[in-house]
Amino acid sequence: MAQTKMANRQPARRPASGKLRTILEDVGTPPAAAFVPAPFQEAALVAVRTGDVLVSAPTGSGKTWIAEQAMSELLAAGGTAWYTTPLKALSNQKYHRFSGIYGVESVGLLTGERKINGQAPIVVATTEILRNALYGDAMTPNLIVLDEAHYLSDPERGTAWEEILLLAPARSRLLLLSATFPNANSVAAWLEEVRGTKPQIIAEHTRPVPLRYIMSDARGRLIPPDAVGHLQSGNRASSWLPNLMRDLEHYSLLPVILFFPARRQCDEAARDLASLRAFGPELRAAALGRWEREFPYLKQHAFRTALIDSGVAPHHAGHTTAWRLAIEDLLGRGLVRAVCATTTLASGLDVPARTVALSMLVRNSPEGPVVLTATEFHQMSGRAGRRGKDTIGIVVLPAASREEAREGLALIDAEPDPVTSSFTPGYVQVLNLLRRSTLQDALRELNRSLAAFERRAEVMRLRDAIASIPPDELVERPCDDRLFTRGRYERMLDRLRRLQKQGRSSDVEVAALKEEIEAWPCTTCPVEDRCLATIEDLRAREHRRSSLRQALHKIEGALTDEFNRRASVLKRLGYLDESYRLTAEGMWAAELRHPRALVLSEIVRRSMVGGSTAAWAAVAGALGTERAPYRGGEAGLSAIGRLVRELADLERQHALDPGEALKQFEPEWDPASRRRIPSPADRRADAVVAWMRGADWSTLLKESQSEEGDLQRIMLQAAEVLMQLEGLPFPDVRAAARDARLRLLRAPVI
Repeated sequence: MAQTKMANRQPARRPASGKLRTILEDVGTPPAAAFVPAPFQEAALVAVRTGDVLVSAPTGSGKTWIAEQAMSELLAAGGTAWYTTPLKALSNQKYHRFSGIYGVESVGLLTGERKINGQAPIVVATTEILRNALYGDAMTPNLIVLDEAHYLSDPERGTAWEEILLLAPARSRLLLLSATFPNANSVAAWLEEVRGTKPQIIAEHTRPVPLRYIMSDARGRLIPPDAVGHLQSGNRASSWLPNLMRDLEHYSLLPVILFFPARRQCDEAARDLASLRAFGPELRAAALGRWEREFPYLKQHAFRTALIDSGVAPHHAGHTTAWRLAIEDLLGRGLVRAVCATTTLASGLDVPARTVALSMLVRNSPEGPVVLTATEFHQMSGRAGRRGKDTIGIVVLPAASREEAREGLALIDAEPDPVTSSFTPGYVQVLNLLRRSTLQDALRELNRSLAAFERRAEVMRLRDAIASIPPDELVERPCDDRLFTRGRYERMLDRLRRLQKQGRSSDVEVAALKEEIEAWPCTTCPVEDRCLATIEDLRAREHRRSSLRQALHKIEGALTDEFNRRASVLKRLGYLDESYRLTAEGMWAAELRHPRALVLSEIVRRSMVGGSTAAWAAVAGALGTERAPYRGGEAGLSAIGRLVRELADLERQHALDPGEALKQFEPEWDPASRRRIPSPADRRADAVVAWMRGADWSTLLKESQSEEGDLQRIMLQAAEVLMQLEGLPFPDVRAAARDARLRLLRAPVI
């Protein structure tokens, strides 16, 4: 079959018309030029030599260059650095890049389930690993780099980022990097309070490659933004994606990253575009061959042919790390025409393209489709435009209807969401803080958090609001609390009327009530008329005062109450003594830094597993947080399920939310087979044990009906649990956990 010569050898552009021509006229490749650092890069590098720095600059502007130069200088001076990222895939990418820059012997990688050269002067790690290291023995790297620092706001993981900033040694310099940090001044003010000196803020607002915005209509045709008024409402045509691809190729707008809300849509799009053959299959085959030699299983990948023949590929969490790294590598080399991705590709990975096209303005979530936030939109659109390769970057907004087009255009100028604290005290934090300090000192540590800092302004506002409410102006009243006194008086009068209406006016009760009324201050009040005229206004003011006081108490005590409730649970279970000091069991339990650390420590403490390799593998799989395989058998977790229910009841007794742990151990209803199936924990555990015992990967994928990326992360999460168990002072547990972990860590898991 003759192959169409497409994106890899840029064809001549036919002239666009009207407004579209004006927007796209600058598309092209800039002349070759030596790299010259931007002023903001040089300023940040100077600043980080002597203190903390917070860099806020657009995606693709070269923030990583600052860290690389700073680490080069440290290496030359015999210093050390930790570079942290929010994603294991990003950590792997940075590890390979830094190894090429500084040499393999100078770079280490720590991702929870394995260690590579952990004592190297430069260590690349996920954020939680650095947090754990700071909780442990004294560690004072010269430089700590927090890439994607806006993850402070992440509801699930932001606490770990905040703990790093609280625990970082004073002599360690901090370098925070983010493309979306609109409230950098506020965070810097907090860091000044926590660390004693204010970090220097280096803000850059100009992109090195400017962005232009166009739209694609329901048929996939490229149109200018001012065509919104001519759009017709209707469903997107079935051929919209091939049409869009042809238009992008026609106007030399490839390569493109096509963003879709769901994994399934990414895979379907890649299949849909696979028929559009492209020039240069031999180049892509050669480049992919390097990855296939390192990861032979890629030779059987379902989208290998689409990648080689057509230059299109899906990229999402359902694919293994090796596949995603290979796609990123080929995209960076200019060998891929289109990547069909979920928002994972927007999370800091250094793989931009000339064009970014959004299929919809929503993303998937556990609760269903949700509208993109301004931050998410800017993270995705920021992938457009490659420094040194593109004169401008193009962002294609979906415009299947006027409403969708207007929503997309509104996002262009929308400010990214401010970075706010998501800090919540957990069992890991309670144990580790109390291991180092008294309860009072630990509670004071909570008040150093960004969460407390942010709430302080609200606390002051509430206090000022309470103070601004005037007292009762009726000073001549013969009572103290006018609302209480008048309310009681009216209730007594009402009760007297009811008794008299019942014909019981001679009763002793009526006489006593009359006597009480006659003695009440309201009966002889000299200012009763003024009281009645102003009492409703007073009642409204006091209701507002009461509401403000309740809000103030809730805000001021939220972190402390949460910490105390979790500490009470730990004391009830024997990890803390009556003085809130760690017991012997609390000391080893503090080493378990896992989202479900309490369940894991109770399994160990109660000797529920012993020294069985398979049983510990099952536990490690069950306690994972990754989505479970669709199929799987019972894994013998009934005793652990009872433990989880027991702990959930204990947490509820202490007004704590047990979260999702209990649900993970409950059987589910499968509507397809119309029967109950084992719990998510059972299905994960079943897959982990099967893999540990030597199951074939392809067979396990088929039998479990799991996506390969999900299955890989299930194994990696299990290995991370097992590595933590290896650090406990119990030889049988340590040996079994190590045996299980080493059996799990084989290709294609690693």
